[in-house]
Amino acid sequence: MKCKICNSKNIKIVYCGKIRKGGLGKYTKQDVSMYQCQECQVIWHEQTEKNVEDYYESSAYRKSLEGGSEIDKFYELHDKETMAKFTYTGTECFRHKIVADIGCGGGAFLDFLKGVAKEIIAIEPSVQYREIMEQKGYYTYPYAIEAIKKWKDKIEVITSFDVIEHVEKPVQFLNEINQLLANDGKAIIGTPSDAPVMRAVLGEIYEKRLLFSTQHLWVFAEKNLKLMARQAGFTKIEVRHFQRYGLNNLIGWLKEQRACGEQNYFFVTNTMNEVWKAELSEKGIADYIVLYLEK
Repeated sequence: MKCKICNSKNIKIVYCGKIRKGGLGKYTKQDVSMYQCQECQVIWHEQTEKNVEDYYESSAYRKSLEGGSEIDKFYELHDKETMAKFTYTGTECFRHKIVADIGCGGGAFLDFLKGVAKEIIAIEPSVQYREIMEQKGYYTYPYAIEAIKKWKDKIEVITSFDVIEHVEKPVQFLNEINQLLANDGKAIIGTPSDAPVMRAVLGEIYEKRLLFSTQHLWVFAEKNLKLMARQAGFTKIEVRHFQRYGLNNLIGWLKEQRACGEQNYFFVTNTMNEVWKAELSEKGIADYIVLYLEK
């Protein structure tokens, strides 16, 4: 076996067991091996859907992951994530710009840019959500490659959050972003990390119940993200680390041995939570990685 990112043969199995299939508490019937390249550090599995594109275009994916595909359900779950995304992007880069969001779902993030951006391109496999994006007046495409004919070298800001870990060919995914991006534009790509602190403390409990899942084909790290960006033709590459979950979340995991969101413990102050997040982010061991790219 060779690494699909760097072609190294130095591969190890870092986990073998049940992994999450869909939402929390749902697992594969069979054990799944998680492989890690010892050179570029990427982690992956081979437990993919027979036709990944058909799966993401149907409502089955959202039903499996979130319990429903209705647009109001999407907003209920994802509107609250918008402010975190502005933490990664800032707000000043969008005004009067041609903006695309790849894997936009029901458009919760894009809705906050409407009236600010010059043009909005919504790229989303789900047929149901694309119809809603069209009603909002966005240019819509199922995949980035289908937007290239009209928008090659024209898009000034491209965002994509929690998408690259789902795609079968991540280097190709980044190359398509490169083709869409204007010469003075920027791309901001976010993906979950391997959450090294949670893995160190919780081990296989965390790996089975949250980290490893059939819908996430990859778990990326800074080294392999930079390598893929170079392979995709980018020359200006920066990676930043962000800790999304606070100390309350870790304590909840230790107490409940499962995902239980942000709990409130009287002995954990807001300052303690923020210091925890800042320390993990600064040390590069946070639970989220954001790739900043320019041509």
